[in-house]
Formats: sequence, structure tokens, C-alpha cells
Amino acid sequence: MNEVETKDVGTTDLSAYMMKVIEELRRDRKPPAVHIYTCTLRSFIRFSDNGEEECSMPMQEVFTPGRLKEYEQWMLLRKLTQNTISTYMRTLRAVYNRWMPPGTAEHNPRLFDDVYTGVVSQTKRALTARQMEKLLEADLSGLSPQQQAVLAYFLLMFLLRGMPFIDLAHLRKRDMQDGWITYSRHKTDKPITVRIPREALVLIAKYADRHSASPYLFPILDARIRDSWQSYRNYQDALRHFNRKLGQVMSRLLPGVRVSSYTARHTWATLAFHSGQPVGIISQALGHSSLRVTETYLKPFGNELVDKANRQLIASVRKCKWKNETEYRAGL
Repeated sequence: MNEVETKDVGTTDLSAYMMKVIEELRRDRKPPAVHIYTCTLRSFIRFSDNGEEECSMPMQEVFTPGRLKEYEQWMLLRKLTQNTISTYMRTLRAVYNRWMPPGTAEHNPRLFDDVYTGVVSQTKRALTARQMEKLLEADLSGLSPQQQAVLAYFLLMFLLRGMPFIDLAHLRKRDMQDGWITYSRHKTDKPITVRIPREALVLIAKYADRHSASPYLFPILDARIRDSWQSYRNYQDALRHFNRKLGQVMSRLLPGVRVSSYTARHTWATLAFHSGQPVGIISQALGHSSLRVTETYLKPFGNELVDKANRQLIASVRKCKWKNETEYRAGL
């Protein structure tokens, strides 16, 4: 058992324990996890009404149903989103399970039952088919070169089967061969192979980085950075820049419509679902870890499809009725 897993039930402090976990994650080169754990710890420290990093927070007092519920209420009062609350709670649950492993006598499997650990589906982030058509056919003359590139990246994410921005940014020149792109998803490490549509080929030919020594297909990230933490920061900066420029583009092309880097992926999934594509095909295209993830992802649209089917059924019945009456009057 390593130092992080060693526990003294009565005296282990949350801050000290999580700092050891964070350091371990840093050594394992997992910057996203380092960021989430650090944000969670800082949030809980603020909740504890003590701004010092070394404030006393005994694990035995932190991990009680009452204390966790107080923390949830504290976050709700500060108007944190449900997904942010869930992220912090799930991080604390991971810390608890590391400190008090499931199956041990002291472990409470229902400790987090009364706080929110789900995921709220962001159904409003998808664009309509007409809006996507407008973007694909947009006049770019009023956009700066940077804004044109940002729009191209957004369209590519949609055209390449809802590719996440992190995967687009990390695509390498060697990933593109003979009309195909093959890469591994950053989130799940699942291998993905995509045939490049002709619309995407045009954009890649114009915006790919074919001149520098960078291994990346697009000039989004700094290839000179080798440190994992600095690479993570470089990506976060690129993501913020992309979203800021994308907002400027949409204010011109789709006024009043809020979008982010995630919109392209969500739009592809939503339009595919509404076009009647099987959930299994959508799951495979998105590179989800399981069909269950995709079903949760698309669950909010299920009732819309049922309503659509109902309207079609009523229309077909009414059409049949008028057809029968016409035939009857014609003596058929």
C-alpha cells in the first residue's frame, strides 16, 4: 500500500490527503485530473470558511452524509451549475473510495446517495440542420483570417462525425492517410477511423499546417512544448481562444445563438438521431465507451421523436380518410 492509500481513520486530513493524490496524478502526467482535483479541493476549502491551504479538515468529519449535503447546499447558493456540483462530488467520491476502499468494513456504499452526482444533458447546445447549412455556405469575406480558421475547425468537427476539439487539436499529420483519418480519442483512448468527406477535404487543404516542422495537422497547439503540464495549459489556452473567436464568428453568422467547441459534436449527434440513425451507429461514430453513454446523451430527444411519430401517424390517418372519400365519390 503506497503513501496515498495509507490512512488513519481518526486523523487523516482531506487537504493533505488530496495534495498527495494530486502530486501522484501529476507524476502520472494526468493534467486534466490534476486540474479537477485541485479545483475541488479549493472549493471545499472555501466552503469550510478557511482560505488557508493547510486548514484542518479531518476525513472522518468530511465524509458524512450531513457534511456532504451542507457542501452541496453551499454550492447551490453560489449558483454553481448542476454539472459543476456533480464534478466536485464525484471527485470527492473518488477520494473517499481511495481512502476507504469499497468492500472494507468502514466503507459506506450509500454515503453519496443524497447528493447530486449525475450529469445534466446540455440539450440546448445543438444547432438545427438549417443553421448548419447556413454555416457551411457562409460568405467569409467579412471575417478575419483567424475567424475563418476558427469557423473551419468548427465545421471540420461536425463533418468528421462530431470530433471533439481536443482530438482535432491533437491530430497529427501522420493520422491522415489516403482519404482517411485514424486517431485515438483523448478521453477514452478508443481508436477512431473516419473517411474524410469531400467538404472536409476542401477545408483541410486550406487550413492544415503543411509548411512548418510541427507534427500537428492544424496550427492550434505549440509543438515545441514537451512538459505534460505545460501542454495541458497550452491546450486550455487554445480552447479559450477558440471559443472566444467562435463567439465572434457566430455573432455575425447566427446572431443570438450561443455556441462553444462542444456544439459541433452535440449537433452531429442530435441531427443523426433525428434523421433516424440507430443509437449503436451514433455511439460508434462518437467513440463513446459504451452504448449506455450514448443513450444517456440522447435521452432528452426520445420524447420529441415519439411526438413526431404521433404527428406522422395522425397525418397518415387523415390522408387515408380523404383518399377513401375521394374514391367513394368517384365510384371506385
